Amino acid sequence: VSTQSTWDANNYLPDVLNNSAVTDETTSKMRKSLGCLFLRSQWCLATPQPAILNRDMGQHQWYVHLSRTDTADLNVIRGALKQLREDCGKKKCNLVLSFGPSLLKDVTGDVPNDFQPFTTVKSIDGSGREAKGTQEELLLWLNSSQKDDVWRLQWEARQKLKGHMKVARETMTFIYGDSLDMTGFIDGTGNPPASADVDVAIVPEGQPGAGGSFVLAQRWVHDLEGWEKLPIPEQEGIFGRTKARSERLEKQPPHSHLSHVELRQGATDDASKPKRDEMSRRSTPYAFHDGTVGLYFMAFCNRQAPLRERLEAMYGTNGQVRDRLTDYSNPASGSFYFAPSEEVLQQFLR
Repeated sequence: VSTQSTWDANNYLPDVLNNSAVTDETTSKMRKSLGCLFLRSQWCLATPQPAILNRDMGQHQWYVHLSRTDTADLNVIRGALKQLREDCGKKKCNLVLSFGPSLLKDVTGDVPNDFQPFTTVKSIDGSGREAKGTQEELLLWLNSSQKDDVWRLQWEARQKLKGHMKVARETMTFIYGDSLDMTGFIDGTGNPPASADVDVAIVPEGQPGAGGSFVLAQRWVHDLEGWEKLPIPEQEGIFGRTKARSERLEKQPPHSHLSHVELRQGATDDASKPKRDEMSRRSTPYAFHDGTVGLYFMAFCNRQAPLRERLEAMYGTNGQVRDRLTDYSNPASGSFYFAPSEEVLQQFLR
């Protein structure tokens, strides 16, 4: 979706679509191809935040989670975020602003359906494995090829927010090899093609929150030493893919990661059935000075339910065998956010 097409859509589409010769099918195709969403009975472009759809991420990522203090002033928060957007634009730094349920309702009345806070997902097999919930109110995700720019931009925003929002946690990540996770497997092989990101990741026309995206943000901690002791065939069985070429195993073990997260029409391990409820991932590894390593998992989806469904499957709360990958990696944090459209942000920040 290009903001450059705003003039054409706003001025040209209403006349065309009011023409009785234009069929409903043609109208639908035009709306979809131009990213034009019909909201509140008037034509407008509900434009996704550009960095959501930009797969050309910079080498350096910075995730900052914040929540309001007791004395928070929404006007101060508004001013800080407005300045951050302007500064990121000048530096050509990718930025996504995402809000938790409690803050989003103070930002806009255009709140999406079924937007829930993240709560800890606990396995029920006695293993003690869990996906920890650490819901916050605001996520700043910045990425750029210039680490100094990313650091300075998030630092200045935090200084402006001081006293009104408190940093709960932050993680700096990087691109490792050819999109590798530290386990040595390619991350994101199951992503849909980039051309499908609007359909997969963006709330469609006519729905509350149109043009926005549901976000899942988790910091997974790897037991990398334990993982590297496993023979490669066992690692492949856990992931459900080959390590060298990231090819899907023809026969999926019931405990494989892929058989839990690749949702299909029917059994998740049945490759003959079409996929459903896909998500678009932007995950990158991190390494802390104390030796802690893992993957920062970032996913965008047009609904939140499929994100919850995957977590429930991984931890076996839906009756499936628990994902064996959770024997070697589990989230130390987890939050759900919503990244509203450009138009909603502009309305809030003006």
